[in-house]
Amino acid sequence: MSLIGIILGAFLLFYLQDRLYCRLWDKDLSVSLEFSGKSAVEGEECELCERVENRKLLPIPALKVKFQVSRQLQFADEEGVSSVTDQYYRNDVLSIRPFMRHVRRLRFRCKKRGYYWINGLDVVAGTIFLSGELPRSLESGARLYVYPRAHRSPEFSRTLQRLNGEILSRRHLLEDPFEFRGIREYGPQDTMREINWKATARTGELKVNMKNYTAGKAVRIFVNLEDGAVMRREELLEESIRMAAGAAQNFLSQGIRTAVYTNGPDIVTGELVGMEAASAPWHMETVNRGLARIDLSDRAPSFVRSLEETVLGQKETSRALYTVFISSDAQEDFQELLEECARRGMDFCWICPVRDQDSVKIHNALEPYAQRIRIQEGETEWDGV
Repeated sequence: MSLIGIILGAFLLFYLQDRLYCRLWDKDLSVSLEFSGKSAVEGEECELCERVENRKLLPIPALKVKFQVSRQLQFADEEGVSSVTDQYYRNDVLSIRPFMRHVRRLRFRCKKRGYYWINGLDVVAGTIFLSGELPRSLESGARLYVYPRAHRSPEFSRTLQRLNGEILSRRHLLEDPFEFRGIREYGPQDTMREINWKATARTGELKVNMKNYTAGKAVRIFVNLEDGAVMRREELLEESIRMAAGAAQNFLSQGIRTAVYTNGPDIVTGELVGMEAASAPWHMETVNRGLARIDLSDRAPSFVRSLEETVLGQKETSRALYTVFISSDAQEDFQELLEECARRGMDFCWICPVRDQDSVKIHNALEPYAQRIRIQEGETEWDGV
């Protein structure tokens, strides 16, 4: 009887401990994942901080922390990482003592522009005698913007320098109605509303106000992510986005109001990504965030159908606005839209990224506006910081 009692007592103890453990294992247990920053640039290295804290007397002999993250975030330590479609699936096994805090920093490299978050954060604890598993799903608020790396090449730099000259040379052609420069005598070219009646009464001769010239030049950058090729050329589309980032950075550094419009859908909202004109110091971050969230997993909608009204329905006067088109695609409807811009007297240029093996046929009427930028093989890949 004593042996049977010992066995029954052992089973009862096992049962009570197991039930108690199943009820209390996740009490005062916190698991979180956080990126080391809110943003990075493609090619840079960052960290993902895995923090587990057990604030109770009950130990957790075996705890699995599982999560999925995009394969475009390449971890330096790839042990325990396996590929699941376009995701990395990570499974870290820990042993947590009472009142213990565990912090692990996982270094990774941002291989590609994008907006990334943690998918499927799961915590699985083994029972106290490791006879079963206790799963729990958690939400992770970790988000990371990977900004496009601004395109750099001698050809592109020369193109930007030429655009700077064209834009800045026109900045003194426009009068600012709110900037008063002085008073002069009335001329036959002046209108009645320009007359300064107080000065006229004081001098006995017609006098008109002189307005200062505005430096409020504005630039619009349109990025066409449509690709009519049979074999999709995603590397050229990514390079177009990098060129948009480089051009916006160039113009904003000179205080030029800059807007960016694309026909690429936002990976979160599904709407077309576009940033209205501004010249404030924070606007470059807004542009970078918008470009990072462009989703190229599917083909972009038609540029003409999506943005023709925006291109032609400009709010600024044509003399105050310069338009930059960035497009590796040269379909007929796109070129016809640019020809319409030329007929309307708009100031614009077309930057066309092409590969060495590509042949892009540009209409003769658009050749004066077009600038082909050759993308060398391997230039679209980023191999390190």
